Amino acid sequence: MKTLLYNAKVWIGETNFAESIGFDSGSGKIIFIGKNIDTNKKDYNEVIDAEKKLILPAFTDGHMHFIRGSLMRNELDLSDAASVSDFSKRINFYREKIKPGEWITGGYFTETNFNEKFSVDKSLLDNICPEIPVAVSRIDLHSFVVNSKAIELSGIKNMTGKFGDDEIIRDSEGILTGELKERAMYYVLDLIPKKSSDSIITSIRNEVERLFSLGITSISDIFWTEYFDIYKYLLEQNLLPLRINAIIPLEDFHIIEKYRLAFGDFKENFKINSFKSFYDGSLSSESAYFEKNYIGKNYNGVRTDFINSGEFERLALEADKAGYQNAVHAIGDKAVSDLLDFVEMLIVKNGKRDRRFRIEHAQHIKQSDLQRFKKLGIVTSVQPSHLFVDAKTATEKLQEPGTTHVYKKIIDDGGKVCFGTDFPVASENPFETIYYAVTREAKGFPAGFNTEYCIDLVNCLKAYMINNAFASFEENIHGNLETGKFADIIILRNDLFEIEKKDIKSASVEMTFSNGKRVY
Repeated sequence: MKTLLYNAKVWIGETNFAESIGFDSGSGKIIFIGKNIDTNKKDYNEVIDAEKKLILPAFTDGHMHFIRGSLMRNELDLSDAASVSDFSKRINFYREKIKPGEWITGGYFTETNFNEKFSVDKSLLDNICPEIPVAVSRIDLHSFVVNSKAIELSGIKNMTGKFGDDEIIRDSEGILTGELKERAMYYVLDLIPKKSSDSIITSIRNEVERLFSLGITSISDIFWTEYFDIYKYLLEQNLLPLRINAIIPLEDFHIIEKYRLAFGDFKENFKINSFKSFYDGSLSSESAYFEKNYIGKNYNGVRTDFINSGEFERLALEADKAGYQNAVHAIGDKAVSDLLDFVEMLIVKNGKRDRRFRIEHAQHIKQSDLQRFKKLGIVTSVQPSHLFVDAKTATEKLQEPGTTHVYKKIIDDGGKVCFGTDFPVASENPFETIYYAVTREAKGFPAGFNTEYCIDLVNCLKAYMINNAFASFEENIHGNLETGKFADIIILRNDLFEIEKKDIKSASVEMTFSNGKRVY
């Protein structure tokens, strides 16, 4: 079916607009963009008066944990918990919903929200719920806290030889606090009883509908290998109508043929070209790797065991040489700086090419490193919504908080910056992401944190649409509104170019088209 949207404000880049856009659901492509007077409505099966509304390319989320986030909606939610009472009420309410043998999981708490002084530790959770295993995650997904029952069932107390003191946290007397980070956290996660396939699939399908309602039709998904079979089933049953750039663990590079065999038939909407690895941890867990020590501490964070072992360098070089893209998590300024050095070495060893090496998060960047991003052809994959929590945390924990979320300088220098949410670490709502990028509002900084790094609307839209397509080597098929490209299109209820900045956060989508078909 051919559809025409006319009497519209069709964004075609910078501050330029067309009046009409036509597309064909058969080919899935855009067939016309121009003025109302240049259209013949008789050429279309469906003609919609857009009533001067703003029309944009659909959003691409450049970094999310799709299935993890889908499941989160059915887990314990402590994301805005501010007191011990909040923890107690919500944990006790959630425990009534679980079945015998299940754990209490979820959480996603952040100390930034606390309005009273307390620690989330084993003792707190034991006092609330001693008889059921509890594992509550920090919002950054790099550490969580377990109660004594979970420690007992997991056997983590006896795993100190496998994991270091920076991963199994103890108090001054050598007793486990219940806080687990990085590898120790994932070890326990793997032991938690899994949800049924049916419940997982239901959660995923609900999340797809939510993404469409937010105008998101494409994602770069940080692939969790434990859901390998779920992905395969959904694709085989045609139940995953998103364009997905799957970023799989670098540790799996040696079994890339397994992925090709499993997903090769779905490459039109499920692409595998990138490998993810972790250089360091997170700011709130104090495992991000910095040049200087954390305030009041005698350590500056950690490099992951994957980095320290030399496996990262070996596999990243091998994957790059084979023509694949590397996407590396780096939060602290030392991690980012070291990674830029690595890319320089990569170019020397494997030669110059259009590799589009991705640094995921790049949350803290030294001023002396900013111009290296454009020079090295780095794709900087960032999450502006994180600033809402990070600003306060950075001022409390870092000697140089001014390095926090400064990627506007990379944009000014002509580098490629793309936006994502890290969902479920932050909401998948793109309007919230844009709001935080243009205002830099943060906890404790209602007027904005270091507002010289605010990003204008046009560059926000580029980062969400054009640059995300570029980051996944798909700029020739989507990301902007152009004839011959896929008709991934949204009609907004609010004109982002006309409304006040404060109102961007509550903007919404009226219609979403994916490949020319109306999906919302």
